[in-house]
Amino acid sequence: MEGGRWIVSLSGRHGDPPPGDLEGFIAIARTLRKPTIYEAIKTAKPLGDIVRYNFPASVWRHFDRLDRFPGGLIPLGDSVCRFNPVFGQGMSVAAIEAVTLGRLLGSRAARSDPLDGLAAEYLAGTQQCLEAPWATAISDFVYPQTRGERPADFEKRLQYGAALARLAA
Repeated sequence: MEGGRWIVSLSGRHGDPPPGDLEGFIAIARTLRKPTIYEAIKTAKPLGDIVRYNFPASVWRHFDRLDRFPGGLIPLGDSVCRFNPVFGQGMSVAAIEAVTLGRLLGSRAARSDPLDGLAAEYLAGTQQCLEAPWATAISDFVYPQTRGERPADFEKRLQYGAALARLAA
């Protein structure tokens, strides 16, 4: 970040939260597969307290499947698809949805009723931009406690993700 500052996030799953104190936080960083983060933060001076939060579930609401969507409403961001913040994709997806909405509004400006049918067209147009980030979010299914429908090709996706993580490390 600016000014030589860093943000470091550690996560836990299903009742296994990371420690809320600095010593515990650094100790968990030391257990990571690669020592890079631990080495970077072990002597760093924190600018604030360790902050923890609970994220219950990733959710994709398929408003596009409704027979009729209420007029005058456009769902955006987390109201459509809420991602685990660990993956760092929620704000990017919301920005893509906003760009899609802006493009649609611009293309409809000359119509007598530019809002007529907008929600349906917008919802249909945003589904494709949600597929790739959702494919990342489903990696939470590696934990047996995660509820929901696992994709048929889940094992293959896990193998791909593991190979990508090894390459990145």
